Amino acid sequence: MGVDQMSKEERTAIHTIAKRFELRSETITNEAKEKVIRIEKNTGKKGKGDIVRGERGRSKQEKFLHFSLYKENFSTGECISCMARGARTKDRFFSFAGTKDKRGRTLQRV
Repeated sequence: MGVDQMSKEERTAIHTIAKRFELRSETITNEAKEKVIRIEKNTGKKGKGDIVRGERGRSKQEKFLHFSLYKENFSTGECISCMARGARTKDRFFSFAGTKDKRGRTLQRV
């Protein structure tokens, strides 16, 4: 879409509309030295200037889930592996400080 005659505010409005429809858009200069807006389907890949949602502007409390783990007759590693399997993720994404007694009833922050 050629945008040589448009103001910056008008081009910004086009980018905003594209973003609403989850499309990727960028203003570029083509071979004929004309400004054009390229709009394409968002493939999920990071391009120049793209920001992946959730990466910026959040505090540590919003980026991570904190919870207390109560367990009986399980080691911490076994519980973390079981939860990771249920969440369909890797157990290395869970962090905890130290291990607790396997045979005891314990409460641990994860």
